[in-house]
Amino acid sequence: MARRIAGRKNDTLLKWLRAFIFAGMTSWALLAMAFDPPGAAVALGAGVGILALISTGLAVLAAIILLAIPMLAADLIVGAAFLVVGFAAVQYLSQQNGRLFLLIAGTFVAAALGPIWAVPVIAGYLLGSSEGAIVSLLACLLLEGAGIIAGHGAIGAVVTGGMSPAMLAFGEASGLLSFGWVGHAVESLSPGGLLDSLGGVNDVPMLLAQPLIWAVAASITGLLKRNIEDPKRTVFGLVAAVSGIAAAAFASIVAVTLLGSEAELPSLGLTAGMSLAVALAYVGIWEYVFPPIPPKAIAPRTNGLSSMQAEDADVDDLLRLISTAEDQLSSKHTTQAVVMITDMKSFSRMTEEDGSFLSAKAIQRHRDLLLPVIARHAGSGKSTGGDGLVASFKTALDATTAAADIQRAILAFNTEHLTEREMSVRVGIASGEVVLDKGGRPFIGNALNMAARVMDLGDGGQVLVTREVKDLAGQGAPKTHSHGSFELKNIAEPVEVFEILWSDDLTPVDPRTRKS
Repeated sequence: MARRIAGRKNDTLLKWLRAFIFAGMTSWALLAMAFDPPGAAVALGAGVGILALISTGLAVLAAIILLAIPMLAADLIVGAAFLVVGFAAVQYLSQQNGRLFLLIAGTFVAAALGPIWAVPVIAGYLLGSSEGAIVSLLACLLLEGAGIIAGHGAIGAVVTGGMSPAMLAFGEASGLLSFGWVGHAVESLSPGGLLDSLGGVNDVPMLLAQPLIWAVAASITGLLKRNIEDPKRTVFGLVAAVSGIAAAAFASIVAVTLLGSEAELPSLGLTAGMSLAVALAYVGIWEYVFPPIPPKAIAPRTNGLSSMQAEDADVDDLLRLISTAEDQLSSKHTTQAVVMITDMKSFSRMTEEDGSFLSAKAIQRHRDLLLPVIARHAGSGKSTGGDGLVASFKTALDATTAAADIQRAILAFNTEHLTEREMSVRVGIASGEVVLDKGGRPFIGNALNMAARVMDLGDGGQVLVTREVKDLAGQGAPKTHSHGSFELKNIAEPVEVFEILWSDDLTPVDPRTRKS
């Protein structure tokens, strides 16, 4: 089984560094667009950095809105188009703590300062071969589009093919924050300006070749890097960076030689050297300063099988034991345990609205968030095969404390990812006889059935437990509220159900009154 990353070393430093980059890039972009007054540009950039400490989604949204202001002042059509595309892409750009946004924003900074080919290499290293290639291609196209609209024949070593007069010219508006420029912008509205800019584009072959070159460089980097289990991943990472830069530089020089260009470009050799230095520095810092931390728990041996195959094989073994050795099953696998079962709220609707790919990612985030909490409280958990988890605990106190921490972790996740669909999970806990697999996880049994019935009463954000679990947890357990007794399907006697109040301001919701 492949190890999962539990986090990265110096994660707090990484979070502050990310916020600093958000602030720096936003301030730089505003100043580059002649934001007036300049001091406000720096202050607003700092505000975006502060937002990045709270939520990368909010930081990306704020940056898009701020960058649109000087664009709107220069040309309403371009500014409005930027806002529409930016708002539509906020959720995508906010993924992975805003990496995608920073890569695309960093493209413009790198193009202006010189080390432009470091962008596809870093994208391939961070995102992998396929996604890195897509992001690199997109970043190059956006840079070319910006050059066309701004009337630049090249931005650094990237041919953009723009011609004068530019559709987007900054520096004419003043007092941007007072919005006194709106009237002038409306009066100077020119719907045909964009067509004129596009019609005068030069170096079309280069504009087609450059995004492909970037995508190839990112793919090469992504293919050569190694996963976290490889002890030589840092060495391979440096080799991947060198290879990616070499591919980008060689292909660009060949393209310029064969296709020619009317734009004045800086020395491509100097660009390659600067890009290589930045790429190597990035890989070195990422691997040495912020190396991945594998989880403390060691995964059980699976004899070379994948995780899903190992679990299926384990189930097959238990089924054979049930059919051929009932006494052995009772003595070796059946025990008394506290069982937890979870379920994601409205998962069917999520699948219908978001599609299978995004729903699968949501399931993975759910697993990655909940399983470490379960393990931290001495529990053994696994997927139900769908949008839920099952886990066993030795004590009711461990189970109830874990459930409370799960809901707090979900609340924290939702707060940090405001632009993504909210994650909502209900939890049921019961105690009794259960059959455990070889990893100590629930397989079948009365306790598992009871936990499922109790969970079915709940709504997203609720943790419901039986009276037995509440009594066994004792004084150190989280506070609870009794909802009375319920007739549960296939359960002979009524069961008193308690709700765990995992937050001080949590108001109990009676299952009898909530809407299904």
